[in-house]
Amino acid sequence: MTVVVDFGALGTEPETGCAAGPADGLDALVQAGFSVTEVASIRGMVCRIDELPETDCGASPPADAYWSYWHANAGDEEWTYSIVGGADASPDPGDIEGWVFGDGSEPPAVAPIDAVAPAAPEEESGGRFEYTWIVAVAALAVIGGLAAWRLRRDRRA
Repeated sequence: MTVVVDFGALGTEPETGCAAGPADGLDALVQAGFSVTEVASIRGMVCRIDELPETDCGASPPADAYWSYWHANAGDEEWTYSIVGGADASPDPGDIEGWVFGDGSEPPAVAPIDAVAPAAPEEESGGRFEYTWIVAVAALAVIGGLAAWRLRRDRRA
């Protein structure tokens, strides 16, 4: 699952991270590497992500300056505003989660289809190939050494 955090009016570029099997939307944020501070008076409402914005988290944030929550399915081209908060969401594997700081009218600047984290690149065969050869040569050296030792032992007897 991919998580997108668009800092919007806070001026930093959108960031993405990955989460594996999160319990809810807030857990997905944390698994994706973001720190989360909830509003003290409202369970599950996000006050800060990665310590932004710098504000008191005691009361509900204003309607024009809060973290809105969005979601999309893999392959979707558009975001859908979530009707539940992150603490009440149940994301599925492959979903794309989005968070935007602002007035809630705009989805993340990164389209869901572009936000999907690419598969981990396969390791080039060069590194693994060299390691395999080192092990193979070492094994052959040991076998050759044992054969030479046994041959000497048999000649002495």
